[in-house]
Amino acid sequence: MADGSYSSQAEPYAQEDGYFLEWRTYSKRLASQSVDWENRNYSITCDDIVDKPVKVNLRNGKGVAKGGGIGGYDRWEVAVQRTVRGKLPGLGDVTAVLIYCSPQPSNFFRQELRLYRADGREIGRVPTFDVPELPPQFQPKTLAIKSGRIGADVIFYGPEDTHASGPSIRRHVTWTWDGRRFVAHGANPASRRVDLTHSSVTVNGMGPLRIGMSRDEAEKAIGVPIPEGRRDTGRHCTDHVVQGGPKGLYLRFAYKRLVAIYVAQPAKTISTASGIHIGSTRDNVLNTYDGEITANTDYGNEKLVFAPVAPKFAGRVIVFDIVDDAVTSFIAGEPDFATGSCGAAD
Repeated sequence: MADGSYSSQAEPYAQEDGYFLEWRTYSKRLASQSVDWENRNYSITCDDIVDKPVKVNLRNGKGVAKGGGIGGYDRWEVAVQRTVRGKLPGLGDVTAVLIYCSPQPSNFFRQELRLYRADGREIGRVPTFDVPELPPQFQPKTLAIKSGRIGADVIFYGPEDTHASGPSIRRHVTWTWDGRRFVAHGANPASRRVDLTHSSVTVNGMGPLRIGMSRDEAEKAIGVPIPEGRRDTGRHCTDHVVQGGPKGLYLRFAYKRLVAIYVAQPAKTISTASGIHIGSTRDNVLNTYDGEITANTDYGNEKLVFAPVAPKFAGRVIVFDIVDDAVTSFIAGEPDFATGSCGAAD
């Protein structure tokens, strides 16, 4: 009008636009709150037991998947273990859902971690763990979204672990969104240094070290370099120290494989799985391995050879050097390399 009462005609529209922006934000928040994560349908693979996702309806956080496409099992017993909300760069508000899946009949379970938008649409899942041992286990209470990452403690199976004993290597794993998929950080169970000072030696290896590993594999297993050692060209083998110790521990490689583990002074804290260590008496050794040990001499020194007969030990042995009725060193591994010297470093 001429009096100018509508000179700010655009202002109501600006206010209205701001109102709708606020309403849109509120609606998204309301949608996130309205998604009942324990009472809805999910599509899962039971941690890649099958390639094509299977739909399962959960009520009060639990459900059963039946029918075709579940990998030959009678059913999957499925449950939501934990849900957490947070913000991720490039995605905004998200909800992470940790899903438990136990195929039946069986005595094992799998887990998968899936991410969803505020309105319930799935973004994707974090990648399954590519490990040679049994699948690791998420610790549900540790799942969180903070500092732009999803994170959780995950316990991996080590070479000495069994299904009965459960996994023993705990790692904190995080995931970030790269614009297309979730990328894991810290998912290598050997990504941290393994302290071998008190590890047990068996005919098959020591801690995460296994007889037959390459040097690269051994370095990854313990998380530290294995420098060059001294070589005895007559035996085509090399004794390597472990960077950072323990002193007195040598890893014997031949033809690019770990063939034996040698324990000498001053490594008195390292013992066999049965508790024999440097300083143990001759009688201790004989009583511990009664029935599977023989005595012989080599250049005037007595050697006690433990040779377990079970097929799983593949003919490997532990040889104890005895001086003055006590163990002064021992070596475990393949019999062709468990005697004599490869020129251990000083």
